Amino acid sequence: MRSISVLSELNHPMTYLTQELAQTELLSNLPDSILEQVAGHATPRLLAAGEVLLTPDQDNAYVYLVLSGALTIHFDTLDSPAIREVAPGGSVGEMSVMDGTRPSAFVVAKVPSRVFGIHRDLIQEMVANTHSVAGNLLRLLTRWLKENTHRIVRDRLQIQELTDHVDVDALTRLYNRRWLDNAMERLLEQSIKGQQGLGVLLIDVDHFKQYNDTHGHQGGDQALVALSNVLKTTVRPYDFATRYGGEEFLVLLPNTTLPEAIATAQRMCDAAQSMAVVSPTGSRLPGITVSIGVAVSDASSTPQSLVAAADAKLYLAKHGGRNSVRF
Repeated sequence: MRSISVLSELNHPMTYLTQELAQTELLSNLPDSILEQVAGHATPRLLAAGEVLLTPDQDNAYVYLVLSGALTIHFDTLDSPAIREVAPGGSVGEMSVMDGTRPSAFVVAKVPSRVFGIHRDLIQEMVANTHSVAGNLLRLLTRWLKENTHRIVRDRLQIQELTDHVDVDALTRLYNRRWLDNAMERLLEQSIKGQQGLGVLLIDVDHFKQYNDTHGHQGGDQALVALSNVLKTTVRPYDFATRYGGEEFLVLLPNTTLPEAIATAQRMCDAAQSMAVVSPTGSRLPGITVSIGVAVSDASSTPQSLVAAADAKLYLAKHGGRNSVRF
């Protein structure tokens, strides 16, 4: 036996369909006479679950009103996650009909659905002659643009967050080796072009293996975090502190002379020696010291030669008593 709603539609198709159209956002607040005229232009279309209604590779001349069921919208491919679900009362196809282009996304029936298609010519006629339709369409398009704007902002924030995770060391929250490898060549090129020096400070924690063995890896991690905070607070806003690997750090100092780089390195060395190291439980741990090698670029420098020069000076600091700066 057919349901009452279906029998009603069969026995009084215009009346029932007119009521359904009146419940849609696009045709709300229209006189019954206009709704009856719209209803007389077409009959509802039945869609099976999974049936594709609109695709980016086919022209579209209709705005489809959802009478029952639900449609999903997918960018790129049919297999991509749905970006929006359209419930009864909603509509699809407005943008392609209004600007005369193909749909920008796939529209698929999520479940068995009924839609009512209104041809482009009738839509344009109603927009021109019926203020309610023009206002409804404007509200729909405005909401669609707002939703897309929110989605773009959210996606950009997520991309930025992922990028930060890729380029930032998880423990110290300093830039990591990946970031350094990508950025150093560009910074050096800018320095040479501007006839300015790029300072490199290569920093190593003294006796770190012994510190780890004595206070455990958590204690060692806390020492590295404390040192990273020292580096963040002793560099200028346009300098870059990075975790080079293990207990080694590398700081880039754009537009810097050798005396300026030495002074910065000495401040870091002094601050590291006096900083507090606190365990995860809040107890005080022994402090650490660092050794620092300093190098500043010239017109012939490469990223590799500049790091090698700083590493050679670090070697002198490590074998000359540690807790010192060499240049």
